[in-house]
Amino acid sequence: MTAFTIKVNMGSVISKAVRDIDKFDAEKQKKIRKVIADGTRDVRDKAVELAPKGPTGRLRKGVKSSLVNGEREGVVTSTAPHSALVEYGSNLRVTLPRRKKVLKFTWKGKTVWARGAVGTGRMLKKPFLKPAADKVWPKIVKSMEDALK
Repeated sequence: MTAFTIKVNMGSVISKAVRDIDKFDAEKQKKIRKVIADGTRDVRDKAVELAPKGPTGRLRKGVKSSLVNGEREGVVTSTAPHSALVEYGSNLRVTLPRRKKVLKFTWKGKTVWARGAVGTGRMLKKPFLKPAADKVWPKIVKSMEDALK
């Protein structure tokens, strides 16, 4: 199983709160951890919503969230093997014949023979993790500022 993660810069307000969480009283620590947990869950939900729907649904099912580092960080990960290709796209894909000099395949209902490599096109990018983080980010910052008041 491969995992795919995008790291997002937290900004000065959240970075300071997370770094100095032990300096706050128990009530503020609880609020900060709640903001982190809620924000992580919101990013995960938005990523599932934005992920392209395929025939198997593995891309959407593979988006998971967790809290790490003593609940100081939230991680949203996509475990589907093709998630990085969907997020970033791909270069020209090439198919080569195996063991023989000629490649046999079906195209538009006809059997076609090709000598050597055959280009099978590019996969266009359809980002879903980064846009999800970008859309939820202002809400997370506002919640963190409210928690620190």
